[in-house]
Amino acid sequence: MIKPQNKSIKRLMTAIVVDLLVLGAFLGAFTYFYFLRERSYTPTVLSSPTPAITAATTESGTDAQATAAPAENAAVTPEVTDTGLLGGKFSDKFTMGEVEQTDTSYRSANVSIEITKKTAGTESRPIVYYLTDIYVKDISSFRTAVALDYKDQNKGDHKNVMSTLQLSQITGALVAISGDNFAYHQSISVRNGVEWENKLPVFGDICVLYYDGTMETYPQTIKRADVDAIYAKEPYQIWTFGPQLLVDGQVPTSFANAKANPLSAVGYYEPGHYCFILVDGRQKGYSWGMNYAELAQIFYDLGCKVAFNLDGGDTAVMTYLGEWRSQPEESSPRDTSDILYIVEPTTASSGK
Repeated sequence: MIKPQNKSIKRLMTAIVVDLLVLGAFLGAFTYFYFLRERSYTPTVLSSPTPAITAATTESGTDAQATAAPAENAAVTPEVTDTGLLGGKFSDKFTMGEVEQTDTSYRSANVSIEITKKTAGTESRPIVYYLTDIYVKDISSFRTAVALDYKDQNKGDHKNVMSTLQLSQITGALVAISGDNFAYHQSISVRNGVEWENKLPVFGDICVLYYDGTMETYPQTIKRADVDAIYAKEPYQIWTFGPQLLVDGQVPTSFANAKANPLSAVGYYEPGHYCFILVDGRQKGYSWGMNYAELAQIFYDLGCKVAFNLDGGDTAVMTYLGEWRSQPEESSPRDTSDILYIVEPTTASSGK
């Protein structure tokens, strides 16, 4: 005969097992729906003040045109395209038309890139990060590439993601960093003036680059009225991840996550002047990584008005002229659905 106490224990154990199974099923379904399922998209070209930029889009509305390879960019003199994005400033950052290229810099009449390897932290907690200072005269030089646009070149099983290195090579990126990996979360996504998704609520904070070269960030609590206001100002890129690293130009008092990790982020000084930061991490004796507060402080000290965190961890990498610039944690970093990258102007702007 089973004692009442044993029956109670048995019922409790059964309830715990059932709860765990239900929780496991829920988490599995959630993970599949938000992170593994390959969703379908209907990319739509948005109206913009620079219609020439979208003139080369495919019939599906996505920009699948690869630019010249980096080696070719260096071998020819790019056509000068100055839309006044920088207001005629920083002439010393550019050449008269020729391309000047080194292991850490690229300069032409349209684009200026300088990559600096930085060290910080302590002997027991070293930090290595890469700062890329970027000046462009035409907003079409600041682009994103989406893996789904290059299915034919993608040898992986999942066509919605691709290696950052491969995407940078296909697009002829001068410098590139991993993006927001929007294919793995519900978001508001605009890439090169093409809307891929527009859904609320969103997975994280929002960063918007407009056609006039300005950049803004918004919190995850963004409402439909806010999105409508963003669209009224003609967005060129919208990334969803975060967090915002600067709010009203200041470092927030706290962040939800204080753990150090490899990180990838973009910063904004003024129209035409931006920066990428890639933090290596999780590599003992080389680079510990950073937390959000540390990264935000760097952007603040640089004088950025806006800074935004992108997908980090195993995804966070930087390439330069089709080769690794950062030192990834893994020999084969996690694939991403998109990258941010810089090239010579893709088309002549309307000049508006």
